[in-house]
This record gives sequence, structure tokens and C-alpha cells, in this order.
Amino acid sequence: MNESEKKIIGNIDEYGCHITSVVDRKKEDPDFTYTIGINQEEKAPELIVLGLRHELGSWIANEYNRRVKGGEKFLEGEYYNGFLEGFQVSFREVAEEYKKEFMLSCNWLYKGTNYPALQLVYPNISGVWPWAEDADEEFRDLQPSFQEKPEW
Repeated sequence: MNESEKKIIGNIDEYGCHITSVVDRKKEDPDFTYTIGINQEEKAPELIVLGLRHELGSWIANEYNRRVKGGEKFLEGEYYNGFLEGFQVSFREVAEEYKKEFMLSCNWLYKGTNYPALQLVYPNISGVWPWAEDADEEFRDLQPSFQEKPEW
């Protein structure tokens, strides 16, 4: 194992997951944060958060890990509080193609894309969800739909 892989394994052992944030300086893809190891440790889906600053994305990923470790289950299409102050969030299943392209450390850990993953979806500051008719294109581009059949 290289040093990065050792760090991932160490964080999984100590905290129940490792968190990776990726910032695309060219702005060709949205910035994103994802967990590694939650499925291994808790038999719950990994999480990816798109379009938020890495500090906030990391906080959300840690909160998700904490809540999963506490026994909470997150269901696709349901709404949840406590991740973004004043707003609910929802979860959608991540398609294989997006796990393969974006969740590289998970692919290394699980030796492929055979693990469940959820995309945390949030509304804009006006409370508009990306799938709503009145959601603007810039907001949709910030957190693209990573589902098998894109929802927006």
C-alpha cells in the first residue's frame, strides 16, 4: 500500500470512514466530497456530496457517518433534517458509471464499484430542489444528477 492508502485504512479503523474532497480547479466537474469505508464498517451506503465547499461537504460526510454509526438508516427519496441548517436534504442512489468515475478510493477499497452509494441532494437557498421546474441551470450544474436515469 502507498501512503495515501495507509491513511485511508487508518482513518477507517479510527473513525469508521475516510473522507475525500476533490476540487476541480478547471471547473469542468463540480467539486465533491465522498466517504470511503462506511459500507465496510456499517453495511450502509457510502455518501457523495456535490457542489459544496470541501469544509461543508466534509462536515456533512462526518455527520452522515456519525448518524449511520448511531443506527440511523437513510432511504432514497425521503427527506432529512440536520445536515444543512434550515433545509432538508434527500438521498438518491448513485449509478455505477458515477461511482467508477468519481469515487476512486472506494473503487480501490472495494475492488470495483460493487458497493452502495447515495448522493446527498439539497435545495438552493430559496428552497428549490434541482428537479423542480423553476431550478436554474447553474444550480443543476452545481450538483448534477448521478442517478442511472438523471432526475434533472
